[in-house]
Amino acid sequence: MAGDTGRDEGRSYVTARGAGRDKGKTAKASGTKTGSRAKPVRKAGRPPVDQPNEAKRDAIAAAALQLFSQAGFAAVSNKELGEAAGINPALIYYYFEDKDDLFQFVVRKALEDALSAYDEIKKEKGGIGDLDAWLSSNLLLFGEITRFLKVILDYAHSGQRSAETDAAITRFYHTETELIGHALRDEGFAAKEAPELAQLVSVFLDGVMVARVVRPEIDSERLVALMRNLLRNRAP
Repeated sequence: MAGDTGRDEGRSYVTARGAGRDKGKTAKASGTKTGSRAKPVRKAGRPPVDQPNEAKRDAIAAAALQLFSQAGFAAVSNKELGEAAGINPALIYYYFEDKDDLFQFVVRKALEDALSAYDEIKKEKGGIGDLDAWLSSNLLLFGEITRFLKVILDYAHSGQRSAETDAAITRFYHTETELIGHALRDEGFAAKEAPELAQLVSVFLDGVMVARVVRPEIDSERLVALMRNLLRNRAP
């Protein structure tokens, strides 16, 4: 996972010297003191060792997804990200190499969240098929997926594209179409036809998410059910 830096590098230790002792002399950092140990002092910009990195990373990613979807990828500053995530903006570069690295993490996290919802639905509704579980997960995560789509649409027109971020987005849709295609093959669709139908369903889901924002009167659950029935009726 990009940005996963569980290390506490560069810790500095300052050895305390006796107060008021040899005031004219400069205390050496390498010196030792009998009695109590020197207390480690954390460098600025590094999180305490006992704070979980994953929680901080996820908070930054959630704030980034919200802000990127509202103001655009290029317009959001580190200061705004830090304030929204409730952290010192300097910490952003502890977890992520740069803004592009953060964007890639946001894309990967969107996929992870969708897959987690899919798995949870499969557990809660025993016997539900893979395709029905994936369709349900998309409806459940409507807000997050809509923001995700707004962000990648903005990125696509930002003029700041990178091969790594393009690859992260491609992996998102590859994973989705592979999952849908596998589910369709399980339902009897031919190996040649399943990938094409999987791509159709993937594009349909994106369209439903966007349409639900532009045309709020649309019943997205009904549209997804119609697509499901079309596929069910077409199955061999």
